[in-house]
Amino acid sequence: MEYFEHALLRPSTVEKRAYQERLVRSFLEKGNTLIVAPTAIGKTVIAAIIAAHVIEKGKNVLILAPTKPLAVQHNKTFCNILNVEKNAIVLITGTTPAKKRALAYGGSKVVCATPQCIENDIKNGSLTLGRFGLCIFDEAHRAVGNYAYVFIGKEFLKFGGNVLALTASPGHEREHIVEVCRNLNIRNIEIVTENDPDVKPYLPELKLEWLRVSLPEDFVSVQTLLRNYIRESGEALIRSGLRMRKNDFFNRSRLLEVQKRVSFQIAKHGRRRPALYGIASKIAAIIKANHALLLLETQSVNALMSYFERLYEKRKVERATVSLFNDERIKKAIEITKELHNKKAKHPKLLKLFDVISEQLARNPESRVIVFNHYRDSVSELTEALNSIKEVRARAFVGQAKKLGNGMSQKEQTKTIEDFESGKYNVIVATSVAEEGLNIPSCDLVVFYEPVPSEIRQIQRRGRTARLRSGRVVILITRDTKDESAYWNARRKEKGMFEQLRQIKKDGLEQQSRITDYASLGDNGE
Repeated sequence: MEYFEHALLRPSTVEKRAYQERLVRSFLEKGNTLIVAPTAIGKTVIAAIIAAHVIEKGKNVLILAPTKPLAVQHNKTFCNILNVEKNAIVLITGTTPAKKRALAYGGSKVVCATPQCIENDIKNGSLTLGRFGLCIFDEAHRAVGNYAYVFIGKEFLKFGGNVLALTASPGHEREHIVEVCRNLNIRNIEIVTENDPDVKPYLPELKLEWLRVSLPEDFVSVQTLLRNYIRESGEALIRSGLRMRKNDFFNRSRLLEVQKRVSFQIAKHGRRRPALYGIASKIAAIIKANHALLLLETQSVNALMSYFERLYEKRKVERATVSLFNDERIKKAIEITKELHNKKAKHPKLLKLFDVISEQLARNPESRVIVFNHYRDSVSELTEALNSIKEVRARAFVGQAKKLGNGMSQKEQTKTIEDFESGKYNVIVATSVAEEGLNIPSCDLVVFYEPVPSEIRQIQRRGRTARLRSGRVVILITRDTKDESAYWNARRKEKGMFEQLRQIKKDGLEQQSRITDYASLGDNGE
């Protein structure tokens, strides 16, 4: 356990664990490494131990996190673990003035930052990555496409430093995993699971539950009307010559692909084939009906009613909305929805959520609960509803979304997390912004208000509990709805993720580079 005795590690701040030593040794021996490991095993601790070795050799460390709250969290952890002057560990985010950032870079040994700031400062010439011997990419699965991690990874490669990439979930597709590795110059993958013999003793128990509810009769009536409209509209499109399978009518991503294909045809042949415009309008109407169906099945009557009202306001400018509202089935669906709304009908999920949280707080009044919901409007609705329970002190937690005018600043997000930990709030109702990385040791229960089809998001959500003590995850599923398919998709993808990781590791990253015609991954900077 010699790695834990380093002079730059504060005494008694790091528990000696064999698997952490194994991962540190792998990085020091093999260079640029992607560590795929579950939450709560101490990936940031591993990063800090490696950082100590880099700082000892006279180099500095850059650690990147996708959000300010997560960057703040890393800054606190590194200040606690590393035996260096506190002012040598600096925090750089979008709220840090440019002049202050430039001064901070010069006097620091560790920079904890959000990637957009680093990218901007590289481009404007106020920062060079040559001063860093190690770059740590937290939530490394983001290193694809146009995300700032990609630019920084390529820039860092020019200076020969080492890269440590951390994630609990790199994705289930081989191409995605290999792209992350290419963009960050990764040449070694370490896979850690909850079942590893040297990990299992350290992980608190995680209890996973799936609670299914059934739609009431009036809800089913609206569901049937929407499904019939979608099915019959889609079949009419097939009869008109559109290449499409029947099951695609209820698949948003497939519908969007078809819509994109038709839009391309309109741009190319629109004048000579005016019927294409009618097809495009019908596809758009089906997409809107699908979203209405999703809100009914997985969210609430209020969410569906609000959506119908927004569509009605657009009816004068959107051809698809006009055709939608002219259909008798949609008219009937709206009529029933209004009746349900006036009666203040509750989705069975909300009632089940009340039961789950009330039970948790009755068993342990000091519990902390996170409820995840995909939709910002629903987050507001759930927060208000939960605050009607005497024991609940709920607070919404959403992203910035400045354009919408109803987001939370990063300062507000950070304060909310602090208030949650202190007990001012005991329930947070959150969108996806709370899924990644946030270390809230006291969270006892995580509730998925709806399953998510993404294995990355499922793993991230699940990882918000059972960090320092046992935790519970409850997934609410409406029977015979889109919830069912989302749940099974995520399970299938998560299983596929580990299969792909093991195969890529077995094949070797250099072989993957040749197969995909990628550039050489280069040396490890030694």
